[in-house]
Amino acid sequence: MPTPFYLSAEEKERSRALYEAVFTEDSRKFVDYYYRYKTKDNEILTLEEDRQLVSMLHLNPYPMIVNGYEVKSNYIVAVATHADYRHRGYMRLLLEKALRDMAAQKMPFTFLMPASEGIYAPYDFVWICSHTDLQGRVAQMDAEGQNQYLAKRYQMFCKRDMRYMECQMAERLAEEGEEPAGKMPPYMARITDVCQMLRLAGSSREKTMYLRVKDPIISSNDGYFLWQTFGEESTARRLEHIPQKLDLSLTVGELASMIFGSFRICLSELV
Repeated sequence: MPTPFYLSAEEKERSRALYEAVFTEDSRKFVDYYYRYKTKDNEILTLEEDRQLVSMLHLNPYPMIVNGYEVKSNYIVAVATHADYRHRGYMRLLLEKALRDMAAQKMPFTFLMPASEGIYAPYDFVWICSHTDLQGRVAQMDAEGQNQYLAKRYQMFCKRDMRYMECQMAERLAEEGEEPAGKMPPYMARITDVCQMLRLAGSSREKTMYLRVKDPIISSNDGYFLWQTFGEESTARRLEHIPQKLDLSLTVGELASMIFGSFRICLSELV
């Protein structure tokens, strides 16, 4: 099997041929936008065969606001394998590598808009929310105005800043004259660091819970955890021993459903 590697900034343009070969529905104008704006600060994880890139996924960074805390997250997009190299386990290789790398960075979660639930459910991705189109007047607000509006109504959303607003404006220009894409699919998410995710999940009541979490991909998530909430505070730590008492035993996907299901979430990002 080939070894996954990240493209350097100078190499990112090499992935464009694979992008255009797989995502034929995207216009030249949109792909120009994507490679000018989104690849400035993203990571592109790839596989190479016969001296050409044959499989890839892009990790597009987004600062997120979750229950008032700002955290880093990646939006997984442009998951693609050249038609001649499919059914070889390449996507699994890339996805598992990306998940472990995000866990090493103590990133709480990652999210995506799936082409099909069946592709990502085996990796413990779960549905979290529908695509939300912001009302016209809200979309016209500046970054600070949008952040204030969203913070009053949602517990989780992508933070607006100068970079975010610049990309949104360029994206709208790239889509001018294009046919509407129709109803957008909902988003899925995957926990990449159990402790960091639990610390974002506050509770209005005090509680102490001992959890057994099963994660076949990220070893640091697979084990026993102590989760405590009091007021708006939430703490979590991985245990080195099996606790005498166990409140819940669940997969990392079931934990994600439990936590994200308690959030009011607004996501409207495309890439």
